[in-house]
Amino acid sequence: MLQAAPHLLLLADRGAPRTATLLRAAGYVVSAINHPATAEPLDDGVIVELPALATISIIRRIEARRRDVPILVISAESESLKRLLPSVRFIRPEDVDDDLVSAMDLAIAGRQMRQAG
Repeated sequence: MLQAAPHLLLLADRGAPRTATLLRAAGYVVSAINHPATAEPLDDGVIVELPALATISIIRRIEARRRDVPILVISAESESLKRLLPSVRFIRPEDVDDDLVSAMDLAIAGRQMRQAG
C-alpha cells in the first residue's frame, strides 16, 4: 500500500530555508507560510519558528482548533516556553541540524500511537 509523505506546515516570519530543506531531504512535504496568522493546521504536523509571543499566540490558536496535530517549536527561549506550552515539543536553533528530523518523526509517531489506542 502506497502511503503519502507526511505534510508539514512551517510557520516562520522569514523563509526558514534551512528548516524546510532538512525536512524535505528527510521525505516530508513542507509548506512554508510567512504569514502565520492566516494558517490553518490541516496538516500532519506543524513547525513554528517565530518570536516567543507570536509562538504562544499561534500555538494556542492551533490547539483550540485541533489538539491532535503534533507541534514542534524551534526557539532559543524553549525553556521558558515549555512552562507555558507543555504539550509542545521544543528544540533550540543550534540543534536543528542534529535534532529536527528526529523530533518531528517522534512527534508524528506519538500522535499515530495515541490514535491507534
